[in-house]
Amino acid sequence: MAKKLNFGVNNVSEGVYKLIDVFIGLESSMVLKSVFGDSLKRVLSSTRVEVNHSNWMIWVNEGTVSVNIDYLSKCDKATLYLDIVHELIHVKQFRSGLNLFDDRFTYVDSPTEIEAYKLTVNEARNIGLSCKEIKEYLKVDWITEDEHKRLVDSVMM
Repeated sequence: MAKKLNFGVNNVSEGVYKLIDVFIGLESSMVLKSVFGDSLKRVLSSTRVEVNHSNWMIWVNEGTVSVNIDYLSKCDKATLYLDIVHELIHVKQFRSGLNLFDDRFTYVDSPTEIEAYKLTVNEARNIGLSCKEIKEYLKVDWITEDEHKRLVDSVMM
């Protein structure tokens, strides 16, 4: 079970917002401080969030975090926090010129996914998730059981 998180979500409708207008408390995230350093506040205020009715839950497109409005309102706080951490790592990768959708790799073998998941798994440990809870977090609808096992093996050192 996650420790008490200094993280919250403002009630928003469909639209485009500054990340800091949707998500509260990210400036105190240790993993985001380690990833972004002194530029964290600038990143949090310059990153856009598109709240929409897409079939996807949450993802990064061209440096913008997109999130399904139902997912945003119904997701448990720890999972949503970890998802935002994961997606912000992709924002940094995108801004660094990395290809987030390199079709030479499957999803679970993509270097950008492995990096983002490793950092997210470390943060999951920091907020008190058990190994079992982290493995469950790593189960996503679009990967097979074998791919899930490969992902777990790659990111849970």
